[in-house]
Amino acid sequence: MKKFFLSTAGGLVLGLFLSFTFMDYESSWMHHTQRAGVDQVVNEMDFDFVFFATILVLVISVLIFAVWTFIEKKKDESFIRDFENDKKRGN
Repeated sequence: MKKFFLSTAGGLVLGLFLSFTFMDYESSWMHHTQRAGVDQVVNEMDFDFVFFATILVLVISVLIFAVWTFIEKKKDESFIRDFENDKKRGN
């Protein structure tokens, strides 16, 4: 559970940082003059930015989780191998 939470949090932080650094966020807004007797400003989100930032966060989270799992597995394998070698030398 800790590995999942930390990889998700790390992917979120790193993915959002990279998104704001390398992708251009363009806030969309329109100004309507004298529409229905008043001036209006309509703000919209940049959905391309949000979509690609979400994909980047998910990919980075999965990569962190996969690398962490790989490192843990290698540590376990080397521990077992060293344990078996020590047991053989001891007998």
